[in-house]
Amino acid sequence: MTLLTHHDTAEDAVRGKTGHDLLRFLEGLPELDQLKIELIDGKIVMQASAAPFHNRIVIKTATQFDARGWEALSEQALISDMSGFEPKPDLTVTTTEAIQDNRNPLPVDRVDLVVEVVSSDRDSDYVKKRFWYAMNGIPLYLLVDPNDGVIELHSDPEQLTYRRVAPFRFGEPIQLPEPFGFSVDTSAFLLYPPKAP
Repeated sequence: MTLLTHHDTAEDAVRGKTGHDLLRFLEGLPELDQLKIELIDGKIVMQASAAPFHNRIVIKTATQFDARGWEALSEQALISDMSGFEPKPDLTVTTTEAIQDNRNPLPVDRVDLVVEVVSSDRDSDYVKKRFWYAMNGIPLYLLVDPNDGVIELHSDPEQLTYRRVAPFRFGEPIQLPEPFGFSVDTSAFLLYPPKAP
């Protein structure tokens, strides 16, 4: 990170830079360590740490992939040639071989599956990220929505969308195609409680 002199401002430090440059700058600020910072559709998106039920779903899902020899990486930054996006899925699933060089952000062509657990910004997970994941050929996108207790397994990416969407409800097993070939157990997933008035 470039240190700012007393004459510089954050605006001066990033003037003329890309969204990716701005993201690198913000990630380097210790004051923002507790935030998840992404580049979505050309905009910097910062979110506070997720709620316990959200985190619980991510962990319960990650352990199932880990137990079968997959690398399940939480909030791993992904990148492609398509500028304006650098998402950090709640879970990125890949192979040990694909991360041997410890590259960060991780090139999208090394990813086998991404998981997003919906929090407050539903449009981001249902539309913008789904578009980017499909456009970049990520084979599987698992969208988990604890607001309604529904899950969608998106597969067969083609240009701007996924050609297949399989719906599930919390508690139902999600059969994953090869190269996975196992079912994700969702019986421990919990619905978000009603919001206080």
